[in-house]
Amino acid sequence: MSWEQIQKDALAARKNRESEKATLLTTIIAQVKTMAIDDGHRAATDADLQKVIRQFLKGIQENLNLAAQGKLSAENKAKSEAEKAILESYLPKQLTADELKELIKKSGAANLGEAMKYLKENYDGQYDGKTAALVAKEVLGST
Repeated sequence: MSWEQIQKDALAARKNRESEKATLLTTIIAQVKTMAIDDGHRAATDADLQKVIRQFLKGIQENLNLAAQGKLSAENKAKSEAEKAILESYLPKQLTADELKELIKKSGAANLGEAMKYLKENYDGQYDGKTAALVAKEVLGST
C-alpha cells in the first residue's frame, strides 16, 4: 500500500470513529512527515512509510514477546496484535524462503554480496534480510 492510501485510511478511520486505528495511522503519518522534513524538507515517500512501519512493528513485536513471558496484560497483548495486523497490511507481500531461493538462483550471483545486492535492487522491502542471507548462503554454498 502507499503513502496516499494510509492517509485516506486514517481519514476513513476517523470518520468511522475507529479511534484506535485512527490514532495509530495518524501517529505513523506524523512520524513519516517528520522523517521527510528532517531529511531536507522533501515530500514523504512510500519508502519512508515502510521504514516507519517496520520500526513500529519492531516495538510491537517486543510487546508481544513480553506478553508471551507473562509480563504484559492480555488487554495490551490484544491491542498489540491488532496494531500489528493493521500495520502489516501496509507492507508489501514478503517473499518466502523458497521464492528467495529461486530468485537467487536466477540472479546468477557468485557470492553473498552479489546475491544481496540483486535482492536489494529488485525486491527491496519484500524480504527479511536475515532470512535472505541464510538462503543465499545455502544456495551459493551448494553450487
